[in-house]
Formats: sequence, structure tokens, C-alpha cells
Amino acid sequence: MIADEIIRIDKFISDDLEEIPREKIKDFIKDGKIKVNNKKIKPSYKLSVGDEIYIDDELFERIEIKPGPMDIKVVYENESYAIIDKDADLIVHPAGKIVTGTLVNGLLYKYGYEGLSHIGGEDRPGIVHRLDKDTTGLMLITKTNDSYKYLKKLFETRSVDKVYYAIVFGNFSKKKGTIRTFMGRDIHNRRKMAVRPNGREAISHYEVLREVEGFSLVKIKIETGRTHQIRVHMTHINHPLLGDPVYGNVGHKFNLDHQLLHCGRLGFRDRDGTYRSFEVEVHEEFLKYQKVLGLGDEDVFKN
Repeated sequence: MIADEIIRIDKFISDDLEEIPREKIKDFIKDGKIKVNNKKIKPSYKLSVGDEIYIDDELFERIEIKPGPMDIKVVYENESYAIIDKDADLIVHPAGKIVTGTLVNGLLYKYGYEGLSHIGGEDRPGIVHRLDKDTTGLMLITKTNDSYKYLKKLFETRSVDKVYYAIVFGNFSKKKGTIRTFMGRDIHNRRKMAVRPNGREAISHYEVLREVEGFSLVKIKIETGRTHQIRVHMTHINHPLLGDPVYGNVGHKFNLDHQLLHCGRLGFRDRDGTYRSFEVEVHEEFLKYQKVLGLGDEDVFKN
């Protein structure tokens, strides 16, 4: 491939190969599987006209993703998108050797490939945003490429209201507050995210709904949608999520090996100008620990 304009290398390839996610392209550049003039470069490298671009054939390899039956809880749907209530212990899309049992496999079974958007990547039809494996609650699924483009833009411009609920360690001196940091990959562990001065801006607003000695139930509204944002932010202010095996690292008496985090509300302005808002209650496991700890019941979320 020969460059024909002055532009960032990652954007140039992303624009030319729309079916491949830009983040995947960036990873290939960092790994040296995409080079310019036979030299390793950064994703921010600006091309010059005539630059020769080498792309490893691995970038074009496609994993065969097969449909698989799954009980998907649909909260609302129309011809453009669906709102679902995601269960815990469910990976959103295939990654690495995991090609079955993901939400994408279930979506393909329910809607078929032609019933989902596909410009977000061949391995993630219908996926416009993600929740962590063990995070429960509301997700948007796009059925058409037009709806994907529209809703993706809303997420990018911070125009989607996202409200989460979490059970965290400790009690707060300030019952309401804003956490504003910069986040990026942990330099010591690429699987983790961390607060870093040269990262991307991340903003979370929290409010304590109920607390007992040593534990708090909090509502968190996020303006940005960085990977693991809530988990990193709450740990950053010394209130890690109960059960979080990656960022919590706090001993507790409960037999719990995953975070208690639930997306309870999503809101956005539809293409016709109507504001849509969707809510789902916390799941049974979350409510069980909430009651065991003395943090109230379902009525807490109605205040």
C-alpha cells in the first residue's frame, strides 16, 4: 500500500479498511506488524506522500464466529437498535481463542448477521460499546450500520447518559463528588488500566446512596467511557469495588471473585429528537450482597 496523503498511519489504514477496528490497527502498529518504509513506527506517525506501507497478512485473518443459542434479555428494540440487560460472566465479543459463548454468538443466533451492524468489526457485529465480563446491566446493540454510526458518535461526544451502581469498600467523607483523571494502559501490566498523566481524560461522578461500617452503595455516572473506568477510579480514591479481583486486591469474608457493578440506566437522544431513557434493576446476586451487608433493598434506587 502506498500513501497518497499526509495523515496519521492508524487513521489512513482505518479509513481504507473500515471493517477492521482502529484499536486493532494500533495494536498491530505497536507490535511492528504494520511498518512504513520497512521501519517500525508509532500509531501517531504522519505519512508522507509516497511512503510504502507494509501490513502483515495476519491483520486480514478472520475468525469464524458461529451463532449459539443464548437467553438474551431484551428490554426494548426497534428496527435500528436493541437495548439488552446483560448477565454476569458473559464476554461481549470473541477475543483470542475465545470464539464461542460470547454475547456476539448469541446475537448472531437471535438476529443473524444481516440483522446486525458490522462496520464495527467482523468479530463484533452489533457491538457499539462494551461492558466488562462480570458487569451486568444495560447495553445498546445496533442492528444497522446507520444506527451504529449515529450511536457511536453519541458515545464519542459524551452524549449518552450512563448510570451505574456499585458496592465498594469503605465510607466516604464526601457523599458526592467528581473523579477527573487521565487513564491509560498500566505500564507494568498491559491487561490493566491505570491513572496516568499522559493517558486519556476520564470523568466519573459518584453519589453515596447508603452506607454501613466498612461498605458503601454508590451511584456512579460516567461522562467518558474508558476501559475499566469505574473500577480504576474507585480504587484510585481508595474505595475499590467489592469482589474486584484485578483492581480491588482487598481481603473480605465473602465468597466473591468478581466485581459487583451494574449499569442501571442508559439515556440518549434518538435520531428523531426524542430522548430515550431505559432502566433495569440490579441483578439477584447484587441485591443479595446488598441486603447481607445491610445496604437496603430495591427501594434504595428509587430515591
